[in-house]
Amino acid sequence: MKKFLGLVVLLAVGVGALGYWRGWFSVNTVEDKVDVQGHPTKFKQDRDAFSKTAGEKAKAMKEKLANLWKKTEGLSGEDKAHSQKELDELKKQHDRLEQQLKELEDAGEGKFDSIKHDTSKALEEVEKKIDELTNKMNKKSDK
Repeated sequence: MKKFLGLVVLLAVGVGALGYWRGWFSVNTVEDKVDVQGHPTKFKQDRDAFSKTAGEKAKAMKEKLANLWKKTEGLSGEDKAHSQKELDELKKQHDRLEQQLKELEDAGEGKFDSIKHDTSKALEEVEKKIDELTNKMNKKSDK
């Protein structure tokens, strides 16, 4: 339980630090009183910018996947079955990415950082796997 509470506190501090650094809120002292002001427009701009960039990457990945499916038609036997199995797995991961992007649109400041981190990591992983599969399929088709 102590570890969980520590994690919650660490997450809250992390989100607070990120929000302050990104200008999502400001802290001012006026006559010995602390005044915290939120700037939801700045947060929304950051969220929208990340959503746009991630959405463009996801769209490009979808096109790459479609091209890879076309390439599997030129393969035969075990190579074709193995490639299609990998493509099915990549499609599932891509669908999960698109779901995360939808969640990101509705995310508040508290959830934004974790969803952004997860989405960025997933984008990198899927992109790497697509590139690896593309290289494998190019080598197989050259034979």
